Amino acid sequence: MSQKQRGLWFRAWLPTLIWLGVIACESTSVASAHNTGRVLGAVLRLFYPHLTWLQLYNANFVLRKSGHFLGYGILSVVAYRTWWTSWVLSWRHNLTRLPAWWTTMRLWLGRAACLALLTAAAVAGLDEWHQTMLPGRTGTIKDVALDSAAALCAQLLILAISSRELVVRSRRQRRTSAESAFNET
Repeated sequence: MSQKQRGLWFRAWLPTLIWLGVIACESTSVASAHNTGRVLGAVLRLFYPHLTWLQLYNANFVLRKSGHFLGYGILSVVAYRTWWTSWVLSWRHNLTRLPAWWTTMRLWLGRAACLALLTAAAVAGLDEWHQTMLPGRTGTIKDVALDSAAALCAQLLILAISSRELVVRSRRQRRTSAESAFNET
Protein backbone atom coordinates (compact mmCIF):
# COMPACT_ATOMS: atom_id res chain seq x y z
CA MET A 1 0.00 0.00 0.00
CA SER A 2 1.43 3.34 -1.04
CA GLN A 3 1.85 6.37 1.20
CA LYS A 4 -1.02 8.05 -0.69
CA GLN A 5 -3.33 5.07 -0.07
CA ARG A 6 -2.48 5.04 3.66
CA GLY A 7 -3.29 8.74 3.82
CA LEU A 8 -6.66 8.13 2.16
CA TRP A 9 -7.46 5.29 4.57
CA PHE A 10 -6.57 7.48 7.53
CA ARG A 11 -8.73 10.34 6.23
CA ALA A 12 -11.58 7.90 5.63
CA TRP A 13 -11.45 6.66 9.24
CA LEU A 14 -10.76 10.00 10.94
CA PRO A 15 -14.41 11.22 11.26
CA THR A 16 -15.48 7.90 12.80
CA LEU A 17 -12.54 7.89 15.21
CA ILE A 18 -13.30 11.46 16.27
CA TRP A 19 -16.97 10.64 16.85
CA LEU A 20 -16.00 7.55 18.86
CA GLY A 21 -13.91 9.89 21.02
CA VAL A 22 -16.93 12.15 21.55
CA ILE A 23 -19.03 9.14 22.62
CA ALA A 24 -16.26 7.97 24.95
CA CYS A 25 -16.12 11.41 26.60
CA GLU A 26 -19.89 11.43 27.05
CA SER A 27 -19.67 7.99 28.65
CA THR A 28 -17.80 9.32 31.68
CA SER A 29 -19.21 10.36 35.05
CA VAL A 30 -19.05 13.99 33.93
CA ALA A 31 -22.05 13.35 31.65
CA SER A 32 -24.12 11.56 34.30
CA ALA A 33 -27.83 12.28 34.65
CA HIS A 34 -27.13 14.16 37.87
CA ASN A 35 -24.63 16.51 36.22
CA THR A 36 -26.65 17.13 33.06
CA GLY A 37 -29.78 17.61 35.16
CA ARG A 38 -28.06 20.28 37.25
CA VAL A 39 -26.95 22.25 34.19
CA LEU A 40 -30.26 21.84 32.35
CA GLY A 41 -32.20 22.76 35.49
CA ALA A 42 -30.22 25.97 35.91
CA VAL A 43 -30.79 26.96 32.28
CA LEU A 44 -34.50 26.09 32.25
CA ARG A 45 -35.14 27.90 35.52
CA LEU A 46 -33.83 31.10 33.92
CA PHE A 47 -36.68 30.99 31.40
CA TYR A 48 -39.29 29.02 33.36
CA PRO A 49 -38.79 29.71 37.08
CA HIS A 50 -41.93 27.83 38.15
CA LEU A 51 -40.95 24.40 36.80
CA THR A 52 -41.43 21.54 39.22
CA TRP A 53 -38.79 18.98 40.04
CA LEU A 54 -40.72 16.37 38.03
CA GLN A 55 -40.85 18.61 34.95
CA LEU A 56 -37.08 19.18 35.19
CA TYR A 57 -36.51 15.45 35.60
CA ASN A 58 -38.61 14.68 32.52
CA ALA A 59 -36.87 17.38 30.47
CA ASN A 60 -33.49 15.92 31.46
CA PHE A 61 -34.67 12.41 30.54
CA VAL A 62 -35.91 13.53 27.11
CA LEU A 63 -32.72 15.51 26.47
CA ARG A 64 -30.50 12.57 27.40
CA LYS A 65 -32.42 10.04 25.29
CA SER A 66 -32.49 12.50 22.36
CA GLY A 67 -28.74 12.81 22.77
CA HIS A 68 -28.40 9.03 22.58
CA PHE A 69 -30.49 8.92 19.43
CA LEU A 70 -28.68 11.78 17.72
CA GLY A 71 -25.22 10.62 18.77
CA TYR A 72 -25.60 7.08 17.52
CA GLY A 73 -27.40 8.23 14.39
CA ILE A 74 -24.36 10.38 13.60
CA LEU A 75 -22.05 7.46 14.41
CA SER A 76 -23.98 5.29 11.98
CA VAL A 77 -23.67 7.88 9.20
CA VAL A 78 -19.93 8.49 9.66
CA ALA A 79 -19.31 4.74 10.03
CA TYR A 80 -21.26 4.13 6.82
CA ARG A 81 -19.08 6.61 4.98
CA THR A 82 -15.96 5.05 6.50
CA TRP A 83 -16.92 1.50 5.50
CA TRP A 84 -18.15 2.65 2.07
CA THR A 85 -14.88 4.45 1.39
CA SER A 86 -12.81 1.54 2.75
CA TRP A 87 -14.63 -0.84 0.42
CA VAL A 88 -14.07 1.42 -2.60
CA LEU A 89 -10.39 1.92 -1.68
CA SER A 90 -9.91 -1.85 -1.44
CA TRP A 91 -10.74 -2.38 -5.11
CA ARG A 92 -9.94 1.02 -6.67
CA HIS A 93 -6.25 1.46 -6.07
CA ASN A 94 -5.94 4.42 -8.43
CA LEU A 95 -8.02 6.83 -6.29
CA THR A 96 -6.17 10.04 -5.57
CA ARG A 97 -8.78 11.62 -3.28
CA LEU A 98 -11.72 10.55 -1.16
CA PRO A 99 -15.20 10.61 -2.70
CA ALA A 100 -17.43 13.44 -1.52
CA TRP A 101 -19.79 12.76 1.37
CA TRP A 102 -22.77 13.22 -0.90
CA THR A 103 -21.45 10.56 -3.28
CA THR A 104 -21.37 7.98 -0.48
CA MET A 105 -24.98 8.81 0.38
CA ARG A 106 -26.19 8.61 -3.23
CA LEU A 107 -24.51 5.32 -4.09
CA TRP A 108 -25.85 2.91 -1.45
CA LEU A 109 -23.68 -0.06 -0.51
CA GLY A 110 -25.35 -2.77 1.56
CA ARG A 111 -22.10 -4.04 3.06
CA ALA A 112 -21.22 -0.60 4.33
CA ALA A 113 -24.70 -0.21 5.83
CA CYS A 114 -24.50 -3.56 7.64
CA LEU A 115 -21.03 -2.81 8.96
CA ALA A 116 -22.14 0.65 10.11
CA LEU A 117 -25.07 -0.91 11.97
CA LEU A 118 -22.80 -3.49 13.58
CA THR A 119 -20.29 -0.79 14.50
CA ALA A 120 -22.94 1.36 16.18
CA ALA A 121 -24.49 -1.60 18.02
CA ALA A 122 -21.10 -2.83 19.23
CA VAL A 123 -20.08 0.64 20.43
CA ALA A 124 -23.47 1.03 22.16
CA GLY A 125 -23.02 -2.28 23.95
CA LEU A 126 -19.47 -1.48 25.02
CA ASP A 127 -20.48 2.02 26.10
CA GLU A 128 -23.30 0.75 28.30
CA TRP A 129 -21.08 -1.99 29.73
CA HIS A 130 -18.44 0.64 30.53
CA GLN A 131 -21.05 2.78 32.27
CA THR A 132 -21.95 -0.07 34.65
CA MET A 133 -18.47 0.29 36.15
CA LEU A 134 -18.67 4.04 36.79
CA PRO A 135 -20.11 5.69 39.87
CA GLY A 136 -23.18 7.74 39.03
CA ARG A 137 -23.75 5.95 35.72
CA THR A 138 -25.95 3.00 34.83
CA GLY A 139 -25.72 0.92 31.70
CA THR A 140 -28.99 -0.47 30.36
CA ILE A 141 -29.97 -2.73 27.51
CA LYS A 142 -32.72 -0.22 26.72
CA ASP A 143 -30.09 2.35 25.79
CA VAL A 144 -28.36 -0.20 23.55
CA ALA A 145 -31.70 -0.80 21.83
CA LEU A 146 -32.30 2.97 21.48
CA ASP A 147 -28.81 3.50 20.08
CA SER A 148 -29.20 0.62 17.64
CA ALA A 149 -32.59 1.95 16.55
CA ALA A 150 -30.99 5.33 15.89
CA ALA A 151 -28.32 3.64 13.76
CA LEU A 152 -31.01 1.78 11.83
CA CYS A 153 -32.98 4.99 11.23
CA ALA A 154 -29.83 6.68 9.92
CA GLN A 155 -29.20 3.78 7.54
CA LEU A 156 -32.80 3.87 6.33
CA LEU A 157 -32.40 7.60 5.68
CA ILE A 158 -29.27 6.91 3.63
CA LEU A 159 -31.13 4.21 1.72
CA ALA A 160 -34.01 6.62 1.06
CA ILE A 161 -31.60 9.27 -0.25
CA SER A 162 -29.92 6.68 -2.44
CA SER A 163 -33.22 5.28 -3.71
CA ARG A 164 -34.48 8.75 -4.57
CA GLU A 165 -31.28 9.36 -6.51
CA LEU A 166 -31.81 6.10 -8.43
CA VAL A 167 -35.37 7.08 -9.31
CA VAL A 168 -34.28 10.52 -10.51
CA ARG A 169 -31.43 9.02 -12.55
CA SER A 170 -33.76 6.40 -14.06
CA ARG A 171 -36.30 9.05 -15.07
CA ARG A 172 -33.56 11.11 -16.69
CA GLN A 173 -32.35 8.10 -18.65
CA ARG A 174 -35.86 7.22 -19.82
CA ARG A 175 -36.53 10.81 -20.84
CA THR A 176 -33.21 11.00 -22.71
CA SER A 177 -33.79 7.69 -24.48
CA ALA A 178 -37.37 8.70 -25.39
CA GLU A 179 -36.16 12.03 -26.75
CA SER A 180 -33.43 10.36 -28.81
CA ALA A 181 -35.93 7.80 -30.16
CA PHE A 182 -38.30 10.64 -31.10
CA ASN A 183 -35.49 12.59 -32.79
CA GLU A 184 -34.47 9.54 -34.85
CA THR A 185 -37.90 9.28 -36.50
